[in-house]
Amino acid sequence: MSEHQDSSNQGDDSSQRIPNQNKDGITTTAAPPTKEFESETNAALELDPAIDSDSEEMEWVEETSKAMYDACCDEDWNTFGKFLSDESISKRKKKLVLEEYEETFFDLPFRCGAPSSIIKYLVDIVGKDTVAPSKLDDGQCSWLHTATLFGAASFEVVKLLVDIGGKSLVNMQSNLPEHRKRTALQLALSVEANDSRILELLLKIGGVELLEKEDEDGYGTVDFCNEAQSEVILRVLKDMKNQVDVQKHIDLFETSVVTPGQVETWIQNREWEELRTYLKSDEVTKEAKKRCLKFGCAIDNDNLFHRFCSHFGPLDVAQCIIDLMGSEFLLSRDNGKDTCLHATCRNRFLNCDKDHRARHALIEFLVDQNRMLLYATNQVHETALHLLMFGNRIHFDSVVLMTDIGGLNLLQRQTFQGLTVLHLASYALNKNKPNKAIILYFLAKGGSTLREIKSLSGRKAEDSWSPELKQYIDLHTKISPALSDDLQCPVCFDTMDDVHMIPNCCHRFCKKCITDSFHRNGNTCPVCRVEYTLGELRKDPLLCKFAMLVHEKEEQNKALSAELADLKRKRNEVEIDI
Repeated sequence: MSEHQDSSNQGDDSSQRIPNQNKDGITTTAAPPTKEFESETNAALELDPAIDSDSEEMEWVEETSKAMYDACCDEDWNTFGKFLSDESISKRKKKLVLEEYEETFFDLPFRCGAPSSIIKYLVDIVGKDTVAPSKLDDGQCSWLHTATLFGAASFEVVKLLVDIGGKSLVNMQSNLPEHRKRTALQLALSVEANDSRILELLLKIGGVELLEKEDEDGYGTVDFCNEAQSEVILRVLKDMKNQVDVQKHIDLFETSVVTPGQVETWIQNREWEELRTYLKSDEVTKEAKKRCLKFGCAIDNDNLFHRFCSHFGPLDVAQCIIDLMGSEFLLSRDNGKDTCLHATCRNRFLNCDKDHRARHALIEFLVDQNRMLLYATNQVHETALHLLMFGNRIHFDSVVLMTDIGGLNLLQRQTFQGLTVLHLASYALNKNKPNKAIILYFLAKGGSTLREIKSLSGRKAEDSWSPELKQYIDLHTKISPALSDDLQCPVCFDTMDDVHMIPNCCHRFCKKCITDSFHRNGNTCPVCRVEYTLGELRKDPLLCKFAMLVHEKEEQNKALSAELADLKRKRNEVEIDI
């Protein structure tokens, strides 16, 4: 895998692979198989010594694991299901395959929306004790937490897990640090589970005890609900009126004002007027507003201002938030050590000019608030400018703004792979993205020092350039005397006029010279003898412009020389007259 490929596996969302992450680059959320499962697998290995020595079988395990991993990523449940249900493959071998990518196979199916039939096969292989453990160790969560966290699991999958684990599983709080002691119901509410039956099921099984639980930041179930979710919870509670203490929760939901979950929904839906009205309201205390904005997602463990920035919220609302929370809030970080500026620059796929303009305006606002945001690096040592380079379209004004303020110090920052923004701009250009201007701008600001920086694997940015691109860059970065030499036509030895290029070899000529050469000497390049046709010739508008400038300079020099000669002649005439 190339450095660029490894770097660009980030997402909106974090991108690069970091320690303690699974093979998909996402922190593990599902509890791995129990110790009993691991010991059973180890026992199988001990009982079958041929496995250790049989490289053919181990190779099969590795290849099958990779194939099944790809099937899960592609949501090819037919292929994955055939493997899990294949009776010709022993359970021992299936365990070996699943254990190869252990953290992924007990996590990815839930994130990718695997059907209940797939989950049933997995339960059969690992055992119900793995699905419904009596307790969770530090750093673990249950399959139910994972199923509800990403919002992709169907009602049937959630019901399958609940039927196995019952009330104790439903009321269990996750021990994965970023989940912040949240229950499966709270996680489902935070991702706005599409099927309200999931919320109803969890609440009916968990009962009032479930509603009593708060996460480690003190947020209760009501805090996770937006208006629509509160209505679902209320409907279930009213059906549970006979249970003890239900009425107080009904009262709580009926009298609750704007919750953190509602503010989060406004941001997700870009309902800026509602958010603006809430922040400016004198009827809501500052503490209540602050409590809402500190609320974070269980996946990234960020805060709602990060989410606001990732959706490019309006500047007047951003100013309201900073005035409320204080300027130090700008430097708050999520699990991946991203700041609000990282969140603003991370979105890779912007398809409308409106979003580009909104992001640029927000970048300018944030940098103006605190320039230290430019130099802040995340868990994999990326600055916000690094993240901006991964975009499908890059706003040149944003690059100029960040580079002009950040200077050489910013340009020379390297990721954990040793990549500068020049490396990333060069990689992106190889995917046909219009970053030539950005490369030239970085070089104009960073000079030869930036160009010479190598990644950990010893590669310079220009090692990714095509020969044509390298010529293009070299041409723009050379000083004027050398430039005029490069504009000399190899045929007429004069400054090129109407510059045309042979694409196969990148040699350039006057259009008239190369056309005449074709008719007079045949279809081979006058410099290297590569074959070409007249139809393949391409105009080089950039060199045409430079050639025109050189011609103008030459004409100016001729005029100046003539003027000097005339002055000299007149001076000599005066001397002779004297």
